[in-house]
Amino acid sequence: MDIIETNKHSIIYKEKPIGEASGVVTVVPNTPYFRMKVLENKGERIKKDIPIEGVEILETFNGMIFNITLNGVTITTRPNMADAVVESFDDIEKIYKIFDEYNNNKYNMSLLTGVLSKYGDRIKTFPAGFVIDNIFLIDRTGVAWFWDKEKQKINTDSKKTNLGSGAICIVVNKTQNLTLKHNECIIKIDRMGYIILSKIEFLLNPNLKDNVFMDQLPKRIQTILQRNEMINKSNESFI
Repeated sequence: MDIIETNKHSIIYKEKPIGEASGVVTVVPNTPYFRMKVLENKGERIKKDIPIEGVEILETFNGMIFNITLNGVTITTRPNMADAVVESFDDIEKIYKIFDEYNNNKYNMSLLTGVLSKYGDRIKTFPAGFVIDNIFLIDRTGVAWFWDKEKQKINTDSKKTNLGSGAICIVVNKTQNLTLKHNECIIKIDRMGYIILSKIEFLLNPNLKDNVFMDQLPKRIQTILQRNEMINKSNESFI
C-alpha cells in the first residue's frame, strides 16, 4: 500500500493486488477510523487488547464492523460506530459507553420470528437469540456462538475461535435493509436484522468448504455437520 496524499479531508492511497503490476487508487475520508486503518495498519484488520480490563476489540473481515468483547461478552458494532470504536482505544470509559449503548439497542427478535417460522423446529427462540439445530446461537447483536443444549446457554468453553471468547466468525459480505412479505403482511428488516438473518441461513446450510468457518469448530460439531450434509444429499437423490 502506497500513501499518495493526506489532506484535511481525504486520504488517497494505492494498493497493488498480488501478481498485478498496476494498482488501484482509493480515496477515503480523513477520519479516525481510516487514519488507523490506512495510515497505521496499512489496510490490515484493526485489533486492540486491554487484558487488565478484560477487553478484546477485533475488526471483522467486513471493514468498519468490530467485535468488542468485555469480560467474555461480545457485541458487534455497526459501521457508523467505527470512529467511536477506534477513538475509545485509549479511554476505557468510552469502551464501556459503546458497550452499554449497544446492549440497550438489541434487535427486536419478534420481527424475524415469523419469517423464520418456515424452518420449524430447526430454529428455536430464546431470550438471548435464535438457536439453530441445537448447535449454534445467533444473539440479538448478530454474534454467532456455540450453544449448550443441555445447559440451555451459550457455550464459551467449546473452542477458542477467530474472535476469541467463543464467538464464531461468520462473514456477511453486505448489509442492507429488507422488505419481506409474510402472511400477507409487509415486514421491514433493517441492516442488523439482515446480518442476523444471513448468519442464521448460513448456519442452516453451512458451506463446509469454508475453512475460515470450519477451522473454528470442534471436531464433534464438524462431524455432525458433515453427517447432516450427507443425509441431505441422500434425501435429495430420492426426490
